[in-house]
Amino acid sequence: MAGKLVCLFEGLKPTIAMVMIQITFGGIHVLYKLAKNDGMSMKIMIAYRMIFATASMVPLALILERNSRPRLTGRIFFLGFILGMFGGSLTHNLYVESLVLTSATFVAAMTNLTPALTFIMAIILRMERLAIRTDAGKAKVLGTILSIGGAMIFTFYKGIGINVWTTNINLLHHHAMTTSKQTSAKEALGALLGVGSGVSIAIWMIIQVIFLLRF
Repeated sequence: MAGKLVCLFEGLKPTIAMVMIQITFGGIHVLYKLAKNDGMSMKIMIAYRMIFATASMVPLALILERNSRPRLTGRIFFLGFILGMFGGSLTHNLYVESLVLTSATFVAAMTNLTPALTFIMAIILRMERLAIRTDAGKAKVLGTILSIGGAMIFTFYKGIGINVWTTNINLLHHHAMTTSKQTSAKEALGALLGVGSGVSIAIWMIIQVIFLLRF
């Protein structure tokens, strides 16, 4: 019995890791929104994030990959610039601007478009086969439709407020002094910026695959 539980846990490790990552992302969405509502500049926040990430990763890369890293060529430098622009600067700046104009829940829903956008772009670039007649192809198409449909529901549907308990934290108080037309325009712009962030992530992943296959 113990052996079966161990095997089950081993098989669930990737799923558990993905769930924990999504929980972490949810916390990041909320913390970003609270920081903005307290007057923090999101551009400075992104700069801090990049600085701390660099300070954490560079020593690990120098220690663990000192003997395996390729020689720094102009092509690799250009690749690093492109990946940094799409996967770092552009993605995160579009993301935080979308967060400012909408809500943490909305942005979390829009990030679910990333797999669908990546799949669509991969098909256009002939990096992925649709294979609609296979079970795998049908699952991919269904997942793409569900992710896009879910994001559209969050974009256009306005439900009722649910007050489970009262707190002093208001993630939407920046909308308090705006009219309904202004709010709708800001939310529409925020939705477009959220989609733009997803497109940037998709481009980032596709570029990585293209260059990894060539090195």
